[in-house]
Amino acid sequence: MVRPSAIGLEKSQQRMENRCRAGFTLIEIAVVMAIIGMVLLLVVPRLPSSDQENLKISARTLASTLRYLQERAATSRTGYYVTLTPGTESLKIAEIGTDGSAKEPFDPLLRKSPIKDGIVVSDVRIPRLGKISDGQLRIDIGVAGVRDFITVHLRSTAGQFWTVMAFPSGGKVKAYEGYLEEPP
Repeated sequence: MVRPSAIGLEKSQQRMENRCRAGFTLIEIAVVMAIIGMVLLLVVPRLPSSDQENLKISARTLASTLRYLQERAATSRTGYYVTLTPGTESLKIAEIGTDGSAKEPFDPLLRKSPIKDGIVVSDVRIPRLGKISDGQLRIDIGVAGVRDFITVHLRSTAGQFWTVMAFPSGGKVKAYEGYLEEPP
């Protein structure tokens, strides 16, 4: 014969077991979160980026490239020059050969343009030349870096600006949001 209190205890234990089985375990939740994270890592880089993001990336990449060119020129005793055409996306880097001729840079990083598609070199300011907004401009980078203070304004198709400033004889190159004519 079963006592009434034992039956109540069994029913209580069954209810507890049913409640525990109804939810997810911490391990199951962690596995699902890890899978979602991996999917996001694959999908997010393939999403189209905005003009503002492309502009920011282009400005920072151009600043890094100019800094890198100055360091390479100083360490390898090789000159470089950057050819830009304001009003276009055109920006090319060339290495100056021992005979003074221009040749494609040996470094594969320097063979591609640091400016993304849709970003335009709006104008370039060099104190001794003024504001250059058309034509073609060559910026020489030698062992001592850039010769003049240079300001390059990049513009997105939405009309937003970023400014890249290269300072002479120090290798310092900075990128700033907005259209700046003087360093902040």
